[in-house]
Amino acid sequence: MREGASAEGGVKSWARPVVRIATAGVALGIALIIISTAIVQGFQSEIKNLVVGFNSHIQIIPNSSDNPFVLIDDSLIAEFEAIDGVESVNTLHLNPGLLETKNSVKGVSIKGVSTSEMLAYNLTEGVLPANHKQIVVSEILANRLELELEDRVGIYVVENRESVKPRTVKVCGFYDTGLLEYDEKYVFVAPELLQKTGSAGTQAVIKIEDEKARGKTFGKNEVMEDPLGVWLPHAPDLKSDTTEHFMWIAGSTASADTAHLAYVNGSWEAIQGQGSNHLFCNGYELHLSGFDALEYAEESALYNLPFDTPNRLSTTNVMRQSPEIFNWLGMLDINVVLIIGLMILISIINMVSALLITILEKRADVGLLKALGLRDSKVIMTFVNYSARIILAGFIVGNLIGFGVCLIQISTGLITLDPAAYYITEVPIKIDIAHILTIEIFAFVCCVVSMFLPALYSTRIQPSTALRINE
Repeated sequence: MREGASAEGGVKSWARPVVRIATAGVALGIALIIISTAIVQGFQSEIKNLVVGFNSHIQIIPNSSDNPFVLIDDSLIAEFEAIDGVESVNTLHLNPGLLETKNSVKGVSIKGVSTSEMLAYNLTEGVLPANHKQIVVSEILANRLELELEDRVGIYVVENRESVKPRTVKVCGFYDTGLLEYDEKYVFVAPELLQKTGSAGTQAVIKIEDEKARGKTFGKNEVMEDPLGVWLPHAPDLKSDTTEHFMWIAGSTASADTAHLAYVNGSWEAIQGQGSNHLFCNGYELHLSGFDALEYAEESALYNLPFDTPNRLSTTNVMRQSPEIFNWLGMLDINVVLIIGLMILISIINMVSALLITILEKRADVGLLKALGLRDSKVIMTFVNYSARIILAGFIVGNLIGFGVCLIQISTGLITLDPAAYYITEVPIKIDIAHILTIEIFAFVCCVVSMFLPALYSTRIQPSTALRINE
């Protein structure tokens, strides 16, 4: 039974326009499914990447808020890097603080970064902080605090209520991610600034006065205790020990620091300790290849945590740190499911209508074939196969339209968004071929299976009745 044929040879088929409309409906539905899926996945991916950029997939942090410092352990970092799915491991440097200008004060979270793809990508002006005297702030904070590039601002690093360290830094760059909740909160500095202002880390200092050498210790060790100092080989006598070299050692743990004392060119000279604050961080950040590895990587990281350290560690992940954002992103999947369901339903309704009209038009042909002995099952499969070809044509056209629109948006960014409402400046697109192919296979099967019901109508056509139509 040809699509364009009619009961009488020269008469144009009145089912053809309906079939074309059904094909267009299927094509439009598939195009909308592809576009909506790509947009939602792109939007979810963009927001997740931004949130992870401010934090990380997994953070390893101390259990106790009284001791927020961790002695950097290279062997532990190597164990984290060996976990499947972990792409990189960085030390975490994060403190609450205050940003002060001439006119106002703003509470912020101060994060130390040496490199950051997210920050570098969203940098609108200037450069990343290269030393402990520079800071990067967001555009929204800069506008609110009336800051310009190269301006000097006061920053107060707050460790606890009793420890507030003021510093003066220079604005070296501005960034803008569109995530207002985070842009208003985070400023970025070099990790050295937070290490220098933190109370963790000891320093050995030798002071020479009144012909005596006095050793002093500053800072805290890894258990937040004042370190004890000791002279080696013994306490110096500046009058008689001119042939010996002395060390003043502050602390007896891995964070110990050493100062040196020696008699050089007729006088005693002291080389002060550099301090061990560079050995400390606030934890570790694990960046993964994707969210699929999150559960396994966190469980593996938890298993690798040492139990004999002065400061016990625990794990957390970005989804627990920002549940409101991830719950909101998860709700977008419901919208996609509704769109897919509606588009499949509309396609089925269009095809059912087109198939019923085609069956009505072909009653005489069906009656003739049944009179010649064609079984009902063969008639049904004939109409189902005919419908499947129409559906397949609609899918092909829909794919061309859907992927075409997606590629145009990727290459041009033609459709823009208000970042105040959507966090991003243009409609994001992420084409997941495997995911889209799965949806299309499901949709195709649903549409084809649904054609069996209207095709059953052909079994009600009696040969005598159908043949009488042509008389």
